[in-house]
Amino acid sequence: MDMRAELENWETVWKPKGAEDAAAEERTAAKRRIRQAALERRDSLTDKQRRNYSDRIIERLVSLPGYREAEAILTYVSFRSEVNTFPLLDRVFSDGKAVFVPKVSGKEMDFYRIFSEADLTEGYRGILEPSGGQLLDGWMDDQISQRVGGRQEKPLKNREEQEGESAVLSVMICMPGAAFDRACHRIGYGGGFYDRYLSGRSAAAEGAEGKTHLCAAYLTAALAYDCQVFEEIPWEMHDICPMCVVTEKEIIDGGKTGKEDLLWKMY
Repeated sequence: MDMRAELENWETVWKPKGAEDAAAEERTAAKRRIRQAALERRDSLTDKQRRNYSDRIIERLVSLPGYREAEAILTYVSFRSEVNTFPLLDRVFSDGKAVFVPKVSGKEMDFYRIFSEADLTEGYRGILEPSGGQLLDGWMDDQISQRVGGRQEKPLKNREEQEGESAVLSVMICMPGAAFDRACHRIGYGGGFYDRYLSGRSAAAEGAEGKTHLCAAYLTAALAYDCQVFEEIPWEMHDICPMCVVTEKEIIDGGKTGKEDLLWKMY
């Protein structure tokens, strides 16, 4: 190796980190600290508090126009001290909506339809997951084919009318998380499953040709206790923000919608 090559190699190895790298490391460290603090707050709630707060959160959630108009509900299955989603499952089943819950495979996550809690079995890290069933995309394709083939058109939401989109299906996604802020930024558990899944939804819609394939209006709602909400948390461009955060005290929309009846976003 000549002197110039050796010098270039040395500079590559020992080049001081730039301000951008240092800032990214600090954000990552700050998110880790906030995640730990939020989970400690959540874990400190008593069983009675979690039950009561969860019931209030579910009641707020089902009061949203987005829930009432949704034909399918995608929800996590609660684990440990998370907001309890089993009452939500019971409510969705009784309301006659299609229910989909996540299943993890490697680094990816997808949603499968279930018809009762009996369809769940222990899976990723001990969390209950669907043992099988129809994938969300298959169900959506079936629903859209039936409507397009039968010339049935669902009335458009206000936002889709404004943006020229033709939403065929209305879907609500209920997300967990460790910490949130009043702008609806989210710190998850570090696996990135929801960020990747929702980014994939967006890419699929943007890449679809025409307006009849995979056309759906998605409402992303995070469920959290008030103790998990901070005034501001660090965030990065790849982080997916829910459209609203539902707590036992309020519904936070981060100023994204301006009106609760427009809590819809096209993906």
